[in-house]
Amino acid sequence: MATAKKSPLGRSRVYNLVLVITALSFIFWGCVIVLFPFIPALLWGVILCLTTWPAYEWLREKLNNRPTLSASLMTSLLALCFIAPVLFLINSLADHFAGAKGLVIKVIEKSAGDPPAWVADLPGVGTHLAGMWTEHLGSQDALIRAIQKYAEPVSNTLLGAGANVGRGAFDLLIGILIAYFFFRHGEAVATQLRTLLDRFIGERAQRLLDVCKNTMIGVVYGMLGTAFVQGTLVGIGFVIAGIPGAAFWGMLAFFASFLPMGPAIIWLPAAIWLFVESQLGMGIFLIIWGVMVGSIDNIVRPYFIGFGIALPFLLVLLGVFGGIAAFGFIGMFIGPTLLAIAYSLISEWSSSDTPIISAAAKTAPSKKSTAKKKASTKKTGAKKKTVKKKTAKA
Repeated sequence: MATAKKSPLGRSRVYNLVLVITALSFIFWGCVIVLFPFIPALLWGVILCLTTWPAYEWLREKLNNRPTLSASLMTSLLALCFIAPVLFLINSLADHFAGAKGLVIKVIEKSAGDPPAWVADLPGVGTHLAGMWTEHLGSQDALIRAIQKYAEPVSNTLLGAGANVGRGAFDLLIGILIAYFFFRHGEAVATQLRTLLDRFIGERAQRLLDVCKNTMIGVVYGMLGTAFVQGTLVGIGFVIAGIPGAAFWGMLAFFASFLPMGPAIIWLPAAIWLFVESQLGMGIFLIIWGVMVGSIDNIVRPYFIGFGIALPFLLVLLGVFGGIAAFGFIGMFIGPTLLAIAYSLISEWSSSDTPIISAAAKTAPSKKSTAKKKASTKKTGAKKKTVKKKTAKA
């Protein structure tokens, strides 16, 4: 059998299609390369705009629907909300630096030597702990050697964390500036995005956008709400235990709460200091209080996130770890948000009676069905014309 040859017209269509796809791919890849350094800042802008959009709408209504002025004021308020705590922390760090240095020296001097009597009196493990204390903390030289052994890896970790925090803060500042344009043109951007998604997934577009918006808002509120509660409780615990600078340490606990087991970085050294100062009762109280504060996020975080979507705590935890590892500082929001969106979509699809493929086929009719509809429309029109002619002749 002779093989049918493709016509020149068919080949030219294929070539044109390949050229168009190649050109669009290069353009898309170029856009990604140009925007890649600003992706974290763009994500910050989206997060800030979504979570504060109700406040922006209220402000715009109070200003007689003046979007430019409303967006400017909203951006200024966002900048103030982030810059003011940072300035407070810097000022407090400067005030507490000299005291912290003296406290470290005091702890070293007090820790070196024989263990306190209460260590040896601990039931079961007192003798063993007293022996370890004498071996590693029996003199200032031994204590300094023990500190130096762990100082280098700890300092490298802190330097890396500081660099990530600095980069995240810079992205956040750029994101605040980008949020102005989202406030100013957010409705137009949302309309274009909805139209684009309509072309791909049809009637599911609006539901998908609602899921994304509600999930992101719920995750952000969950993270911020949990951090606020834990920071406040740490500050209250420090006031009860008599730790100086409770407000400062509470604010540090607020920022540390974004990390899993973050508040322990704040309250555990304070509890150790209380033990060194022979305040055994307050030290035990602070440990119990800190464990309670660290475990309260199992209740508080799902409660806040539940406003957007019922997300299991395990997914939140994995999202925070994986998000920070993949995206850095902003990953603590991106990770849980992505997992929450995937979880909500899977839940929606699994509860639906219609398979995904058939649903997509229904929302996107094929070319054959469209051609059949056009042909039937033409036939109907021709029949109507024939009937009209016969009626006119009669």
